Amino acid sequence: MKILIGVSGSISAYKALDVVRGLTKNGHEVKVIVTSGATKFVVPEVFLYLGALEVFKPEDDFKYPSSYKEVDKLERNPILHIDLARWADQFAILPLSANTLSSLNQGSANDLLTSVFLATNEETPIVLYPAMNQSMLKNPLVQRNLNSLRESLSNVYVIEPDSGLLACGEEGSGKLPDVDKIIETLPFINIHKKRPVNKPVNKKVLITTGATISPLDPVRFLTNSSSGLTGFYLAREALKEGLQVKVIAGKAATSKLEYLNVFPNFEVQRVVSPSEMSRAVLKSLDIYNLYISSAAIGDIEFVQDQNKIKKANIKDNLPIKQSPDILAQVLKEKPQALKTVGFAAETDLSFKVLKEKWERKPVDLLVGTKVHNGLTSESSEVSGFSNDSAYYSFMENKEVTFEGPLSKKSLAQKILQRFLRD
Repeated sequence: MKILIGVSGSISAYKALDVVRGLTKNGHEVKVIVTSGATKFVVPEVFLYLGALEVFKPEDDFKYPSSYKEVDKLERNPILHIDLARWADQFAILPLSANTLSSLNQGSANDLLTSVFLATNEETPIVLYPAMNQSMLKNPLVQRNLNSLRESLSNVYVIEPDSGLLACGEEGSGKLPDVDKIIETLPFINIHKKRPVNKPVNKKVLITTGATISPLDPVRFLTNSSSGLTGFYLAREALKEGLQVKVIAGKAATSKLEYLNVFPNFEVQRVVSPSEMSRAVLKSLDIYNLYISSAAIGDIEFVQDQNKIKKANIKDNLPIKQSPDILAQVLKEKPQALKTVGFAAETDLSFKVLKEKWERKPVDLLVGTKVHNGLTSESSEVSGFSNDSAYYSFMENKEVTFEGPLSKKSLAQKILQRFLRD
């Protein structure tokens, strides 16, 4: 994706350096425009060392091309603010200062950044990240400017700032979001994704992810090392395709799931035990088109003791019960139209093992994942859990349709595209 980053005069401008580095590492083409205020906080040329293709200063609109003789040599528009506006697949301004915000809302074209803003057509998403003192952010004039841009331009998307300790020493809202959050979500905030009119996307997806926790007493519990990253990538891919998404996640699943709250069609619910996850899943199955069971749900629950079990009594005080088999319950109670994806975390992904799993739970797609926590004496290598990739095997209608290593991002794309075809 071609991403144009505008950097204005806020103390959080330094974070734009890491954002550009992260986006380029993820394979995106990035160009940068800085305002005169931004140059007080960052050295523009540093963006080039961090992967940006080009960086432009406020007055560069009048230096491009450097002479009329060069116009005929250009393969692109000789007017810089038009060229950049047409180049970008997405335009983000981060941080957005109160001063630049005011210029944007007034329709000013007093530097390169504001000129590009005016020249950007309505098919290109414009993502704004306001960052300033909390009192400035709350000021009715600033809020009026933000609301005016939202109402006037259908392609403007305003990301609410985070709360916390501000540079001025005050506590409140106004922080630029975490760099990793911006890197992981910015390329997917594409609110004007073109689709055929006769194929509107109105599907709803329910995803479970992460590990459940089975408490033994107020001190001890049983869980596994599943990170929930698979669910994060599944949710992000579904949001990218315009689907309504709800994720039911284990309490300790990756905090990246909260990054997705920037999307209005996303909801995350945190749960603890297998029983709590079961109740959350079965509550409203009838409103979804697709259920993806990627959570590492524990098989065991304890009859909990209200007090800490003493060491001497542990051997005789581990009453256990089998936790709910959520996927089996879903298959039993689901509406006929609901498509289902099941995950099987196994150390053995043989055809025999997968076939036995599928026959007990005949989902539309069974995803076998080779896993190992790396804690036993036989192997110290972690596989599947907490990694960005794993070895997978797909089974559909008792047949293996795919097997091999995939990144979790690629896995999510493969699964979602499989069901978007229907």
